[in-house]
Amino acid sequence: MALAITVIGAEIKGRSKAKAQTLTHQHLAKNARAPKKARTLTSQDLAHLFCLHRSLSTALSGHDKKLLKTEMVDGVALVQMLAPEGQFPWGTRIFEHRINPLLIQQLNEALDFAESEGAQALVVAGEGRFFCNGMDLQYISMPENVKRSTQIQTDAEMLMGRILTLGMPTVAAINGHFTAAGAMLGLAFDQRVMPSDSKALFFVPGIDIGLVYSKGMTALMKAKLPQPLWNDAMCMSKRYQSAELLRHGVVNDSPLSSELVTKAMELASSLKCKGKDEKTRATMHGIKRNLYEDAVIALGKDVVDMGFESGTFDATGRAKK
Repeated sequence: MALAITVIGAEIKGRSKAKAQTLTHQHLAKNARAPKKARTLTSQDLAHLFCLHRSLSTALSGHDKKLLKTEMVDGVALVQMLAPEGQFPWGTRIFEHRINPLLIQQLNEALDFAESEGAQALVVAGEGRFFCNGMDLQYISMPENVKRSTQIQTDAEMLMGRILTLGMPTVAAINGHFTAAGAMLGLAFDQRVMPSDSKALFFVPGIDIGLVYSKGMTALMKAKLPQPLWNDAMCMSKRYQSAELLRHGVVNDSPLSSELVTKAMELASSLKCKGKDEKTRATMHGIKRNLYEDAVIALGKDVVDMGFESGTFDATGRAKK
């Protein structure tokens, strides 16, 4: 019997799902140009197979984790970002909900589900201390990934653009910190609900970690933040809590933490008439595309390197001290 090894595609482009490629002994032998006659494996062969096994184990262990729970609740698609303890193989804590190919894939699948089910509104809620702690810089900094950072960035921006123009009302239940690219992810929603009794922060630390935010990300922030906040938020990396965000209209409601998801669902339910049928949802999509035209044009288009390889962040993705 031929041994079959399944490798999950590490690169996920746009909305496509990860595809699996099955390799048999015969396929591996052909690619390695092995002689037709059987031969004894050398120590070099064994070392190569060991490295292959280790690489495959790492890839599989990092790409088979369920990060989200998605369900329909009375016409509203509720997506909950789970917060289990533990780390990915590359060291990132799972509960930080950092943006990597796996989260991008699963969020796109959740949006696919909402659209296929005819959802009239969408709620995305975080669990734990973080809503989203930005790009997964530990993943991007891996030698095999840093050269692909622009593609990962492009995929993240395409997701933000999709949420920004989704053909139904969208609500983010901001349970905890939403920072850097995670701040932009939260801003992509129509409405935001953030606890009044939480120490959760909103900030974009590009200046502190040596990253120049892309034209698309900058356009998104300009579209969703009032102009008086632009310089402080984007250039000075000022930190904001829910009360100040509420005053500036960045957050729409600020309930107690224990009522966060309930309030978000109530808000989404009150807006269901704006996503009641296919025609209304198509109209909503068109209105958003025009309203946020500058961001729509730039997000995911002609993305250039933001400086990941030379960034001033440490091994955990935080600003170096």
